[in-house]
Amino acid sequence: MKNLAIFYGGKSSEHDISIITALQVISSVDLNKYNIIPVYINTDNNWYCLKDYKNINNYANNILKGKRLITGFFNKNLLIKKKFGFKVYKKIDVAINCCHGLNGEDGTLSGLLELNNIPYVGSNVLASSIGMDKVLMKDFFKANKIPCVKYTYFTKIKYDKDNKKILQNAEEKLQYPIIVKPANLGSSIGINISKNREELKKNIEIALNFDDKVILEEVIRNLREINCSCLGNSKHTEISILEEPKNWTNFLDFDEKYLLGGKDNKKTLDVKLEPKLERQIKYFTQKVFELLGCLGVVRVDFLLDDKTKKIYVNELNTIPGSFANYLWKHKYTFTELIDKLIECCENEYVCKNLHTYAYKSQVLQNYNKGSKISKCKM
Repeated sequence: MKNLAIFYGGKSSEHDISIITALQVISSVDLNKYNIIPVYINTDNNWYCLKDYKNINNYANNILKGKRLITGFFNKNLLIKKKFGFKVYKKIDVAINCCHGLNGEDGTLSGLLELNNIPYVGSNVLASSIGMDKVLMKDFFKANKIPCVKYTYFTKIKYDKDNKKILQNAEEKLQYPIIVKPANLGSSIGINISKNREELKKNIEIALNFDDKVILEEVIRNLREINCSCLGNSKHTEISILEEPKNWTNFLDFDEKYLLGGKDNKKTLDVKLEPKLERQIKYFTQKVFELLGCLGVVRVDFLLDDKTKKIYVNELNTIPGSFANYLWKHKYTFTELIDKLIECCENEYVCKNLHTYAYKSQVLQNYNKGSKISKCKM
């Protein structure tokens, strides 16, 4: 039986949503195949293996009874923090990254797992980083001729230096209403729609509380929002059904998304569009996945102008909420989807380790033997 480490929580504004995703995964893992090792990361970036980790109330009340772990690994082992030093806890065979947002979904955890040669469910550092940063993401779309909305961006330093110039530049490039977003957050946190300069200025100041970089986007008229998921690795991909969530014309903030029990957050699954539009959405979903070298399951969110029938890729989610299992229910149970995700990452791991990453040279041996390489000057 393999040891399956599930990482969740994290120093992120999406910390609580990550816990929900992790508990959904944990409840669906095939326990005949995997021994679960829950690794909870609190908002101070401390790692724990909690005793009653399935009880959501413990997280709400900050009850952290269990083993305090060392942040990091030793020879693929998790380590327990002791009064003096540490000791080996359990070895990880494979990991699932359930950390939404910064310090998890942005590639930081991927990098740590990569350095320790641990196979993990989730995209690599590059895909995760670009998927987290809305500005880099839009730049990537433009460079690869993937349709996206008009946008502009700026940093806090430039805004503090000359906010009038920033506002003027935004109004020259974009038409109201304008959506204001922190560049590196999700779950609608810090995101607001502005109908005039006064609202734009107010919403920018809100967004700057969450990030030092802000992106502004032009609103699509006659909007429908369509989402699609892609599953696989570099060898094989599958495309899901489509969903239509509540769109930006009836914008949902964070609390409406997660605290109303779905009352006002209705979505239509397996939505049917004109065949041409559906083909385009599925094509661009797969194209984004493959160009970025994503791994596991992602969700690509689209904006559709229902009058002009133009589509725009809005963003990529490399760790979608609940791993977008609702988009795969027609084909896989959540347990089967988890098995597929682990299979995808393990196959990719085997292929990656067939590559040569080191080259034995004579540079160091010859360095002091008349080599023409200049000595470093300190």
